[in-house]
Amino acid sequence: MQIIKKMTLRSKINWLVSFNILFVLILVISAFSYMFVSNKFTETGERALTLAKTVASLPQIINAFDEQHPSLEIEPIVEAIRLKTGAEFIVVGNMETLRYSHPNRARIGEYMVGEDNDIVLKGGESITKAKGTLGYSIRGKAPIFDQNHQQIGIVSVGFLDKIIWHQLYPFLGKFIGIGLITLLFGLTGAYFLSGHVKKQIFNLEPYEIAFEMEKQSAIFEAIREGVIAVNSDGIIVTCNREAKKMLGMDDKELIGTKLAAILPMSSLPDVLQKGIPQNDQPMIVGNSLVISNWVPVIMSDKVIGAVSTFRDKLQLEKIDQHLDDIGKYVDTLRSQRHEYMNKLHLISGLIQMSEYDLAESVIKQENEDYQHTIQYYLTKVRDPAIAGILVGKAHRAQELGIHLNIINESFVSENCPYREIVITILGNLVENAFEAIQLSGFQHEHSLVSIFIKEEINKLEIHVNDNGPGIDSAIKDSLFKDGITTKGKGRGYGLAFITRLISIINGFITCESSSEGTNMVVTLPVGEELK
Repeated sequence: MQIIKKMTLRSKINWLVSFNILFVLILVISAFSYMFVSNKFTETGERALTLAKTVASLPQIINAFDEQHPSLEIEPIVEAIRLKTGAEFIVVGNMETLRYSHPNRARIGEYMVGEDNDIVLKGGESITKAKGTLGYSIRGKAPIFDQNHQQIGIVSVGFLDKIIWHQLYPFLGKFIGIGLITLLFGLTGAYFLSGHVKKQIFNLEPYEIAFEMEKQSAIFEAIREGVIAVNSDGIIVTCNREAKKMLGMDDKELIGTKLAAILPMSSLPDVLQKGIPQNDQPMIVGNSLVISNWVPVIMSDKVIGAVSTFRDKLQLEKIDQHLDDIGKYVDTLRSQRHEYMNKLHLISGLIQMSEYDLAESVIKQENEDYQHTIQYYLTKVRDPAIAGILVGKAHRAQELGIHLNIINESFVSENCPYREIVITILGNLVENAFEAIQLSGFQHEHSLVSIFIKEEINKLEIHVNDNGPGIDSAIKDSLFKDGITTKGKGRGYGLAFITRLISIINGFITCESSSEGTNMVVTLPVGEELK
């Protein structure tokens, strides 16, 4: 089976340019030929008519009509004029169109041929193209008047049209020669143009470019990270589905819009100006706290745009949390193993020392502590996800040497309203309390973080209290804004993010802080689930 090879883009460009040049040349030559022939026909007709009027006004011709044999006088005069002017024929006839002169003497005495004599026989003049005894010719005809201004005959002067065509051929030859040279230059230009175009598109064929575009588009949309590309002016030129989802906008709203109007806190200006990538920058996009990366697009050492990728920080934190939980779980098991090994050694030693009552007391106390913990979570915090994060934070506090206290009045049902938001709030506020105690150098043996969470009929309250040094007065009034922190660059987005989540469901967050500690209070309305 023979495979038909596809025509390459370069061949298509060469053929297209060649056909265009050839088409233009044909049009130009055709137009020139038409104007040349038209002008020549007009010029020849005027010349024929002028010569006819000149012959008709000759006294010798007019007087010859009074002779018995006019042709004997007229024919020599007319033939001499015809030979001097190069006319194909000069025919003089009477009012019955009987010839008195003709280049072929055998036709003298015959009637004139053609259907174009009526106007002239009525005293008018005419320029026509008609077929006579010598073939097609351009004719100029004029009436002959005597001294009394009475028409006595007609004069017909003709030039064969083939003479005009013969005059055209040399010009056509020159034009065709010029056209071939032009076509050659056009082909040369098309060859270099097609080569330049192929180089610009990395020597790919259109179908290969289409395939690459479809592949890149599929990859672009399949990425779970939001992707936005901007030009050198910071105007969005493209974005994927995930970015539109995060921003809550569609193509019409995004494409062509300045990114600064949508994400005023982005690092785009620095990237476009300096051409230096910026990685792992926290930023709030829509209703999500994201980690963004900004990479400049550079061509010929010039920044022509930038591409940003960003992913929901919660998703990244979930992955980190899973890994962290595994590590903590291992560490907890190790510490519990050592703790229980110590207690087993204690019990074993007491038994060997025959201190049975004391050994029994130690076993009973350990059992009561374990049962108390289990019973507490079974009766107070029934939602397994909320209980899980509290247990995780309890282990974390134990490692940090901080006492974590769950207020006894706390209560959460099995299906806690806004579970994901509550988990986010607890994780952020408790971790902030731990860091406030740790980073301030304020940690001591009585370091305490207290948690109160209570679900009521119409609201859910969360209190997180620590006995750290309190919040710096310089940032206290703007604590819930993006990037406000004393912990260093890239921090300060957690509180801003949970504030936004809380406001979506018409909740609110307050902060009370002094040198004796900080108390964060979150109130969520119960009755409307977050859609």
